[in-house]
Amino acid sequence: MSKVELSLLPTLLTLGGRVECARCQALSKRTRRQCSAPAVRGKRCCRFHGGRSTGAKTPEGRQRCAAAKTIHGRENTAMRQERSLASARLAVLESVGFEIGLLTGTRTRGRKPEKMDQAFPELSAMVRRLRFIKMPPA
Repeated sequence: MSKVELSLLPTLLTLGGRVECARCQALSKRTRRQCSAPAVRGKRCCRFHGGRSTGAKTPEGRQRCAAAKTIHGRENTAMRQERSLASARLAVLESVGFEIGLLTGTRTRGRKPEKMDQAFPELSAMVRRLRFIKMPPA
């Protein structure tokens, strides 16, 4: 992959070249070109790329923002945690199946869930014991 050198122009001439102002430092994901709008005074980005945003200032506002962090409107933190625990349960069951010889073939791709020990603690402990014993194939 070739290395692309970015040159961000710090200023922009507006009003027919009579006013010099800071230029928005945002880049297009698609074309990798710099935004051509002037930045908001005292900020690095224009109003379209978040220059006017100040974020929550009060502790209550920050708590509301933390509680509302969702990818989209159909999902919340509790739903994500439940799905994570369900995938951990499946991963534990899969590892048990491979250790006792019930399952053969390729394992599920990707990294294993972080909550595997929380899903089925007794099964996770059994898998660890089986790995150390190394049962002979049936």
